[in-house]
Amino acid sequence: MKFLFPTFLFALFSIAIPIIIHLFSFRQYKTVYFSNISFLKNIKKESKNKSRLKQLLILLARILTIVFLVFAFARPYVPANTETKNQPNQIIGIYVDNSFSMNALSEKGQLLEVARNKALEICLAYPAGTKFRLFTNDLKPKHQHLFNKEQFIQQVSEMQISPVVVPISMIYNRFAIQSDNIDNLKTDKHLYFISDFQQSITDIENFKEELVFSYFIPLETNDIANLFIDSCWVEVPAHRLKQEEEIFVKIKNNSNQDYQNLPLKLLLNDSIKSITNFSVNANEEIVASLNYTNNSSGLQLGKLEISDYPFTHDNNWHISYFVEPQLKALAIFANNESSKQGLSYISSLFKNDNFIALEEMNIRNLQISRLNSFNTIFLVNLESFSSGFLNELKTSVAKGTSVVIFPSKNNTENTNNLLAMFNASQIAGIDTSKQKISGVDFDNRFFEEVFRKKEQNPIYPEINGHLRFAQNVMSMETRLLWFQNNDKALSTVNYEDGKIWTFAFPLEKKNEAFARDVLFVPTLYNIVLYSMPKQDMSYVLGNKTFIEITGSQTIDLNSKIEIEHKETGEKFIPNKNISTRGTQLDFSGQIVSDGHYLVLNNDNILASMAFNYDRKESVLNYFTENELQDKIEISQLKNARVIQNTSQNFSKIFDEIQKGKQLWRWCLLLALIFILTEVAIIRFWK
Repeated sequence: MKFLFPTFLFALFSIAIPIIIHLFSFRQYKTVYFSNISFLKNIKKESKNKSRLKQLLILLARILTIVFLVFAFARPYVPANTETKNQPNQIIGIYVDNSFSMNALSEKGQLLEVARNKALEICLAYPAGTKFRLFTNDLKPKHQHLFNKEQFIQQVSEMQISPVVVPISMIYNRFAIQSDNIDNLKTDKHLYFISDFQQSITDIENFKEELVFSYFIPLETNDIANLFIDSCWVEVPAHRLKQEEEIFVKIKNNSNQDYQNLPLKLLLNDSIKSITNFSVNANEEIVASLNYTNNSSGLQLGKLEISDYPFTHDNNWHISYFVEPQLKALAIFANNESSKQGLSYISSLFKNDNFIALEEMNIRNLQISRLNSFNTIFLVNLESFSSGFLNELKTSVAKGTSVVIFPSKNNTENTNNLLAMFNASQIAGIDTSKQKISGVDFDNRFFEEVFRKKEQNPIYPEINGHLRFAQNVMSMETRLLWFQNNDKALSTVNYEDGKIWTFAFPLEKKNEAFARDVLFVPTLYNIVLYSMPKQDMSYVLGNKTFIEITGSQTIDLNSKIEIEHKETGEKFIPNKNISTRGTQLDFSGQIVSDGHYLVLNNDNILASMAFNYDRKESVLNYFTENELQDKIEISQLKNARVIQNTSQNFSKIFDEIQKGKQLWRWCLLLALIFILTEVAIIRFWK
């Protein structure tokens, strides 16, 4: 404890006055004459010890009254826990949490409005000439400037709720760095955090200790409940016409009450496509599913929807995907008889198919620049490959094309060069014996819906000689078909966005049994279906900053490319970067709200994206004042403190921060108490 005016302490010598009065009692005795001793019977006897105790208590009350009166004039205070020097022209940073959780209600209204008012109180408590810096979750460039009082008040009044979520350590460290760069202002730096201090953003342990005095002002909310959609996904990321879709939705209940039979809706292209009911217990989560069929091709814009209040930003989950109207396949053949035989089987399979369009090209007349425009490429018993063809094929596979290899037995070295590019198992030899296909991986999704029931002892086709492959422990190959001797007959391996499907035998007359077997049609047809490009149905705002327009899509780079928010109609122009994979459109920092976004090139839709708000703000777990103080102590932040009783006017808090905790009011109160104690003793102690 220290004193603001310590010279007043000399007045403590005045306690000698009641002591002198006590020692030299000035009481005058009055003589009473009486004629009868019986009057003495009415005199109340008083104990000598009790009389002495009474006088001592009166003396003590008088001394303490003088002591606390002197202390009150000397202005005692408890210094703040910081080392602030109360320098003029201080730099004051104020962080106002404007995230979605600040939509919650408190006894004084919406939390964001309470935070605004508290920021204004802090501003008005400081003297003229003080410089202010405002921080919000948006981290707007204009907030990097120093403001005077009038400018700061204007900026606070313009602040709105933001979907952006940042940890408070980023605010702390940024303020420390920015303030250190101001060389002409050598002064104290104070940073106030006004927030509900959700656990997901309060990372005090990541503060870098600097000469920054930080103050935490926690805002208390009413008891609230939040029901929200946490995420959404599908099992099959590719989408085709007439495909039955099953979409899964994770719903979380961040409250202490159960919900029964609430509706979950799926809207697709502005029409209700599917609806179901769900129930979820308190503080638990469930996964609900909806089923529907893609009855139309093209762009599909959807939204999953529940109802909840007061937090509405997490009631929706936007999705978008493209249903292919037609898949394009290419069969590349050579002039040898074996290749032409294999081509005839593939041509017969896809002949007159409205969904899969097959083109046939001789490898001698091949237009390699068109390879990336096909979903699937069949290499039918080819014996040799040019280097230009291999390079273009590798690029196409990386972008999402599937390549189906029916190898030739005549030149395995060239085939191995092809397999090596994709880290697939290479040919180690030839088995000339006849082997039946004996195994099918029915547990793989590739064959999941091919057969309605599994035969106990099925009869599979016999292959007249097959290639044997070396074991490659580094390859992530999946075996789908295999022979009696356990050699693989068909395998697949992923390469970037594409796939390589490798048969262990050529497709020719000798192996016609396979082409006429029940396995042939679903196997080749599913390979083409699985070549549909994978699509991300949705993104979290802030996690996706670019989109790639692959070479298979027509784009005019010299024309205007825009990204449009479908719901609001707002447009902006992204940055364009050309790469080997195609055209990359960078929109970092330009998408700030959820919804559907369309990529336009001369008003033609190239792609779509669905963005959703981050769900960090949906889990409403807060740190209490005591928990914040514990985190400060654990992090050993000497210049940090939690402001208690934040409901009081900031002027009182400001006095504590600048001058420490003032005790003169308590001294006056104690002096008054001891005066009343003296009066009570004199009046009631008889």
